[in-house]
Amino acid sequence: MLELSEHVTPQLVSPPGDRQPATCWRCRTWNDRLREDQCWNCAQIADELDVPAMPLDLIALYRKPSDLRDWLTCYKGRLDGSEPFVPEYVDIVRALLTRFFDDHGDRITARAAVDCIVVVPSTNRPPPHPLHTILQGLDFQVPIHELLRRGEGDLGFNRPARDGFVIAEKSSPLSVYLIDDVYTTGARINSAAVALTAGGHEVSGAFVMARRVNPDYVPAAAEFWRQQATQAFTWSASPVVNRRVAGWR
Repeated sequence: MLELSEHVTPQLVSPPGDRQPATCWRCRTWNDRLREDQCWNCAQIADELDVPAMPLDLIALYRKPSDLRDWLTCYKGRLDGSEPFVPEYVDIVRALLTRFFDDHGDRITARAAVDCIVVVPSTNRPPPHPLHTILQGLDFQVPIHELLRRGEGDLGFNRPARDGFVIAEKSSPLSVYLIDDVYTTGARINSAAVALTAGGHEVSGAFVMARRVNPDYVPAAAEFWRQQATQAFTWSASPVVNRRVAGWR
């Protein structure tokens, strides 16, 4: 896993660091709202869900097309067959997860207690989520629970929903580390965090493997991507463990 994580490192783009100008500290994308401390996307999450967007932990940024985008899509494939399942990509995803948590797991648990890990359920795919299955095979000291299932809410791209997910597995209150593979608009992982909180749990952190950036959207996005892509990615310094989680609600 170590060798494979080093092999794919040239395809990883560093997220912005803390206090980097013109960036969003919550979801680590570009932010041209110069008088605001969050991007438009995170502000929309707050308006729709009545809570601030979760501060993200993450490995890297990605764009479409890119190798990282393909790995994080085809390690599971699409149910409609539009993109195939590629078995070799499962090992890449496993290597990325293993390296991140080996290098940065202590920082996560030092920040807040973690009783269990929960993967955000797929929008349409039957459980278990492929990411849940991969995580179960890794050597974690906390269990991987399926606390959530898809709800009836209209959840989708740029459409967060308070009823997008509901509690599927009843338990006493837990401190949950919430995980998803990719982040585009934040609708899924933030809706999942709301559902967990409504069910009596505490979300102690939110992690995604990669945050998508569309450099073709506006010139500010293009400049942000150019700036990040010119930085050398290192496993010790580039992944983000967000320092601000307490007081999320």
